[in-house]
Amino acid sequence: MKVSKRDMLLLIGFLGILAAVCAYLFVFQPAMEKADALEQENRQLQTRITDLSLKMAQKDTYVSDTESMRQETDAIYQRFPVDVREEDSILLAVNQELISPMLIDSVSISALQAAALPDLDEEDVDHTYEIEEVEEYEAQEGISDDTSAASDTQADGTDTASVDFVLMERNVTISYLVSYDGLKRAIKNISAQDNRMSIDNLTVSYDESTGLLSGMTSVDMYCIPGQPDKEYVQPSFSSVLLGTENIFGSIELYGERAYADVEEEAAAEEDEDEEEDGE
Repeated sequence: MKVSKRDMLLLIGFLGILAAVCAYLFVFQPAMEKADALEQENRQLQTRITDLSLKMAQKDTYVSDTESMRQETDAIYQRFPVDVREEDSILLAVNQELISPMLIDSVSISALQAAALPDLDEEDVDHTYEIEEVEEYEAQEGISDDTSAASDTQADGTDTASVDFVLMERNVTISYLVSYDGLKRAIKNISAQDNRMSIDNLTVSYDESTGLLSGMTSVDMYCIPGQPDKEYVQPSFSSVLLGTENIFGSIELYGERAYADVEEEAAAEEDEDEEEDGE
């Protein structure tokens, strides 16, 4: 089959156009897309480097603020005991009874459980700490930060960053009879306690039969277990009267009293007879 020169030129032109299209689709266009992606990634990396550079410029301020916040946190922890036991709740009820004074009808003590904390709003916790990015930037720039790493480790080798303290609470509910002035003293006594506690619920009503207030106070007593270098302090009951010398009370029977009177009269008559005989 003989192909004319004109058909040959058309075929060559078609092959050239096909090659150009294939080169654009499979070579040029992917290369342009990759170049755009690299350019966008470079812009993001440049923005991150600028941000990290600004943070590194204020590193001393961040370290100082972090240490200040850590000290404030430790001071807050010191306000909480490491444990709240049943005897602490009983001693609180005893002190309430003595200080108010009040007549306690019953005391109910719950088990120790995790305190229910209010949920934080998303905007309150929407913070980004680019620790990995900072460490990567420090590695690239050859920056060493041994002091910050050492500050997160205690003397006993415990990593403070991994310690997770949990706020615990024990509820004690006291039912009582008290005067109005006594109720105010009882509330003031709770607020003056060294250990952290709060009044969860307080209900009082006037008792016409006694002229006093019949009430119920629910108190949440807080603690943070696991604090280092801090131990539970046993409460002192030295001011509380315990026990009695007569476990059967001071009950006397009428017949026993009458028998004693008869013996005293008989002894007195014998003394009188002896005196008369002597005269």
